[in-house]
Amino acid sequence: MTGAAATLVLGLVGHAVTGENFIAGLEQKAQTELAARGLDGASVSLGRDPLSRAALLDGDIGDEAKQEAMGVVMAIPGISSTSWKGEHVIVAAEDDGSGTTAPVAADQDRIAKCQSDVDKIMAENAISFRSGSAYVSLDTKKILDQIAESLKACNGLSVAVEGHTDDNGNSAVNRDMSQERANRIKAGLVERGIAETRISATGYGSTRPRATGSDAAADAQNRRIEFRIGTANGAPANDAKAQQES
Repeated sequence: MTGAAATLVLGLVGHAVTGENFIAGLEQKAQTELAARGLDGASVSLGRDPLSRAALLDGDIGDEAKQEAMGVVMAIPGISSTSWKGEHVIVAAEDDGSGTTAPVAADQDRIAKCQSDVDKIMAENAISFRSGSAYVSLDTKKILDQIAESLKACNGLSVAVEGHTDDNGNSAVNRDMSQERANRIKAGLVERGIAETRISATGYGSTRPRATGSDAAADAQNRRIEFRIGTANGAPANDAKAQQES
């Protein structure tokens, strides 16, 4: 009996340690993913008493960045739900009847599908700019025609337009230029029938390069626009405010 009791205690302790390690691993993964996306102003914690896979985020960042951060964390396998400290749950969890929770799939599937459709268009027709210019070329307008048509099938979801520059010149000027580029792309989408309330535009300057190096090819890749599809209930933040807080 004594041996059996000892074995049971050791098993319970081992299970607790394993569970703690799993939760700690999820936290570390979430923090790493946030840092990789430039969202290291957000922190992630999961419950310990009892152990929980529900992620609670905190940090002094803008509303748009909050939405992006929660989406990044929610995409990590093992996370059951995400919420922002002091606010309602944006990506919720549902009980599947087995006593465990699983992510609500509908919105996530829709977001993934819409993001994939936009990414395919961008992979074939990347929007780029000449150095020091926010001019929207005829080719870019044709690309916007395709993107707007794709986004019409994503009615209700939010669209974050991100402007980026190369690292030549003054960082403040680059930030302003990237914001202007994002604003013009946003305006182009609105002209093509996408509701302005669905779209945010934020300029990141040269802080998030796609290509390394300082040659002409790398610079051309870094002068770009990217699109991020988000949750339906995530109203875009004020563009100027988002730029200052990024």
